[in-house]
Amino acid sequence: MLVEASVMPMPLLGVAAKRYTHDFYKAFNIGSSDLNLLEAVTAGFQEPYAFSIFFGDMVSFVKPGEEKISSNKGYMGYMLSYSNQHIKRNVLIPDHNIEAEWKLKGDRVFKDNKLSWSFRLGAKVHENPDISNTFYIGFRRNNLDFSAQFLSFLHNSDINFRWDFSAKDGRLLRHEYIIGKKFPIASWRVALRLDAGVIIEQPALYSGRLRDKDYQNIMAVIRPNIEF
Repeated sequence: MLVEASVMPMPLLGVAAKRYTHDFYKAFNIGSSDLNLLEAVTAGFQEPYAFSIFFGDMVSFVKPGEEKISSNKGYMGYMLSYSNQHIKRNVLIPDHNIEAEWKLKGDRVFKDNKLSWSFRLGAKVHENPDISNTFYIGFRRNNLDFSAQFLSFLHNSDINFRWDFSAKDGRLLRHEYIIGKKFPIASWRVALRLDAGVIIEQPALYSGRLRDKDYQNIMAVIRPNIEF
């Protein structure tokens, strides 16, 4: 069993900026479009924090010739997560929600190479009746290799895809496509990282008071970062 508590600082920053410094937030709009750079940097998380419990099998492994590192593990099992808030376009919405998923995950950390990946099948149930219940499929891969060629396609690349379907009729309500590239600086043991992509949400994802008449269903995602 593994217990986790997670906080997402960038989504919380986006929520705070939109709520308390609205004019500052609007200053990041691109032209007359609905694209907002602060939203693009903070988009992608549907809750500001969560509490999780994982039940399943955990396996440690060591590469020949390398010292054992605690993060070299594989996981397979079931995870339950809970949060009491939902984020829609950097607006907090009260919502007790529970997420249940089957997960297959691996983390490999060696001297010059880090690799993590996961497959997920799950469902999410919301107490707020204006947010649709969903089931989803997700895939993520993250690699950092200081010994790879600078512009290698597979090395130093990230992939994060997810598809959310309506629990009511099976319609695709939300899909997320994010890819990234790392540019390692071996002498500093750090890498510059840039993830970019889109999140597409259908209007049927929300109903009642949360339904927007002029709903813009495409959100850009831009995530600059530094990885150690």
